[in-house]
Amino acid sequence: MKYYLHENKWEDVEAYLKEKKTILLPVGSVEQHGKHLPLGTDSLLAQDIAMDVAEKTGVLIASPLWYGWAPHHMAYPGTVTLRPETLTHVVEDVLNSLIYHGFEKILIINGHREANLPPLRIALTRVRNNTGAFVGIADPFYINAVAGRELSEVEPGGIGHAEELETSIMYDRHAELCSPEAAVKNIPSDHNRFLQHDPNVLTDKILTASDVAHYREATNGVGVMGDATPADKDKGQEYQKRMVDNISEFVEYLEELEVEIRKKEIPL
Repeated sequence: MKYYLHENKWEDVEAYLKEKKTILLPVGSVEQHGKHLPLGTDSLLAQDIAMDVAEKTGVLIASPLWYGWAPHHMAYPGTVTLRPETLTHVVEDVLNSLIYHGFEKILIINGHREANLPPLRIALTRVRNNTGAFVGIADPFYINAVAGRELSEVEPGGIGHAEELETSIMYDRHAELCSPEAAVKNIPSDHNRFLQHDPNVLTDKILTASDVAHYREATNGVGVMGDATPADKDKGQEYQKRMVDNISEFVEYLEELEVEIRKKEIPL
């Protein structure tokens, strides 16, 4: 079998479902990533993670969803954003379609990191409560939190967007699409102490949202939040490996998990 669902015949999928009930769903975003990374960074990384996990565990990968929720990144040309309810509905329909055919355990690989989580979690909650299927989200900020802290060399505030960690993976996996000479450091010094964006900084925080004008100003007209300058491919390779190991371990857990499907419905 091929790893991607869309590269197989329906009979291949039918045969797979006699042995396994787990499938991965990569979800990313097409959005600006500074002047050193391509617009498709989040989607490319989600697909790379999914493929590495599939090769290690033998699970199928559903066709990727390239677009995500990224309104603040509309500050820069090329970004495409879905409305949050659109992303929620699309993911719900994909999940329900897969469950209808017999998939019982679905793991979303979220390449857009924490930004996609609100609409994804709504879809996950609805589908799990309606069907009984297991649906989870593997997000780098959470599934690879330990490696992120251990491997990072930036000062507090250095992890955010188009920074050290995702830049390092892109240098390793998609160097031909990157421009390292354009990588910059942008750690605002005038933030209110409660508005710290770096997930590696343990402090009290207020959650808010950026609008287009504010985000362009905060990212200095470049699009980077944090520090991309210490990125290197070796760091990216190790960060990716540890993430794939973690997700693969969880996939093996899912393979043994007993799930009772209560309801299957075709999206209409």
